Amino acid sequence: MNKNKYQSGVGLVEVLVALILLAIGVLGYTALQLRAVDATSEALTRSQASLILRGLTENMRANPSAQASYPAAIKSYENSVEPKPAPTCLDKPCSSADFAKYDAYLAAHAASNIGIKIVMAECPGVNAIKRQCLFAAWDETAINLKSTNYSNCMNNKGIYIYGARCLMMEAY
Repeated sequence: MNKNKYQSGVGLVEVLVALILLAIGVLGYTALQLRAVDATSEALTRSQASLILRGLTENMRANPSAQASYPAAIKSYENSVEPKPAPTCLDKPCSSADFAKYDAYLAAHAASNIGIKIVMAECPGVNAIKRQCLFAAWDETAINLKSTNYSNCMNNKGIYIYGARCLMMEAY
């Protein structure tokens, strides 16, 4: 009878320890799931930004006579939350520069709908031949992104800043 007296409550303590260990495991699994959801969201945004930039660069290549018009057209949408529509070229004849404005509007509109900011600037890290690059940024990286200052995305040698949520694509 004395042995039972000293053993009373030990089973309850064992159950509590097991529940604590189970809770720690569940919390770890929950943190892992949240990280996976965040990574999936980042991958989706990166894919969407890539598609927008790729479409814009293809439009630039299809309109070579207006390549000089694209930087100014894209810059006109740099600070706009909701881009104002450019004249449509679907139902009337347009010049090459008008097509550049319309292409820039379509890209800026698609980007702003999903929280991406796009700018165009000289490519970093290229000294001999000046090339134009498109930058797409989202989340915290997009806050200070400007065509003359992409330092929160990458340095002047073209190396991405750790943790930056952005993408660069050479346009021409």
